[in-house]
Amino acid sequence: MKKTNAFQFFNKDTSVKHYSDMYKELRLDIRYPANVKREQIFVKLLQKHKSKKIVDAGCGTGMPLIDIKKKGFNIIGYDKARNMVSEAKENLIKNRLSPDLVFYDDFENPKKIKNNSVDCILGMGAFYYAKDVNKTLLKQKRKLKKNGRLIFSLRNRLFDVITLNNYTKNFLDEIYEVKKLKKEWKNKYKDLTKNFTDRKKIKSKINIDEAGVYNHTPHNPLTVTDEMAKLGLSVEGIYFYHFHAFPPVFDAFDPYYYRKNSWKIENPSDWRGYFLASAFVIDCKKIF
Repeated sequence: MKKTNAFQFFNKDTSVKHYSDMYKELRLDIRYPANVKREQIFVKLLQKHKSKKIVDAGCGTGMPLIDIKKKGFNIIGYDKARNMVSEAKENLIKNRLSPDLVFYDDFENPKKIKNNSVDCILGMGAFYYAKDVNKTLLKQKRKLKKNGRLIFSLRNRLFDVITLNNYTKNFLDEIYEVKKLKKEWKNKYKDLTKNFTDRKKIKSKINIDEAGVYNHTPHNPLTVTDEMAKLGLSVEGIYFYHFHAFPPVFDAFDPYYYRKNSWKIENPSDWRGYFLASAFVIDCKKIF
């Protein structure tokens, strides 16, 4: 499948509506509110750090930005998908806020934010769609003042262990170094994993994971601290979200029951998040 830039996907009318609606009414019968939980984590961290000047890099339709602004924070945002920016401006107006709080810019290479000018940058589900995540993080870091905060979400590589689908098989293939096994062992291993379902067969018009969009390999929460240290970022906290009470295939049997039970166990600090949560937020401080 030909890879496309994330902003092209997010610029579609169907994507704009979908990502605007998901922050509205909490309806487990319609969708799983993972982004709502993610926003709650970000808000708690902002309340903890009391950052004065905040930027939402890749703000989308602006719904989290609006909630954060209403809580008294000084925040602006930008997005590269022009239709997202237009929707965000409309949402701001509906909420009696200035549409100038959002503007067009590229989170992979921001031009409209001055270097060393902001206290905190948020990346809510944006940075792992960059063509080069590390380069993106370095460019975002330049915008921060000394000891500034870069708080962003990542996808959890360890989640692959419990999905019991082709992602699990791919994960095990790598850590067991299956390619190095002798033929009869490879055949035995293949037999053991033959019943893992192929998630790639799931189709959705608004599922970015199946749309051929650039998507960085998920990060391992056990090694992410060392990875960020090399970029001049000190990881001060890891917070998990989007828990799965059962392997994802069970969602097809009874979506509401699946989501209800998953929502019950949402706890950013639960150790089970290392495996049951598909994503996590890291709270980083600029160290150089």
